[in-house]
Amino acid sequence: MDKLLDPSFWETSWKTFSSAPVIAIPLLILVGGVVWWIRGVVNGREISGLKDQIGSLKDQMGSLAQQIGALEQRRLRAIEQLTVDKKKMETLREEVAALKKKIPKGGRHNELATSVDAVTSSVTELSSERETVATPEPR
Repeated sequence: MDKLLDPSFWETSWKTFSSAPVIAIPLLILVGGVVWWIRGVVNGREISGLKDQIGSLKDQMGSLAQQIGALEQRRLRAIEQLTVDKKKMETLREEVAALKKKIPKGGRHNELATSVDAVTSSVTELSSERETVATPEPR
């Protein structure tokens, strides 16, 4: 073992090795070929692993694109529902204003009951529709 750490051993070995080119050149070519082959195998495995990662990321991107599409559709439905709800709310406000005008004038009991029932059913319907919009869809 001590011999491997001695610089004179390496000098003598190199002189001997380089003095026989018939043996040294093919041996260097062989070592170079083995190193080149090992590098190719290692790089091939690395490239294969990277290709697998790229495939996985593409799958994830496809899944995310589908989720974005579904969320966009939900957003558009929510906007539509909000527009409908605003119109219904305005109608309810108008009905309440009409009721307020009828009460002081002594409107008929049946007429008031019908108006109150209409307002009550509209409010109930509006509340149930808002709950439908607020409830997330199952995946």
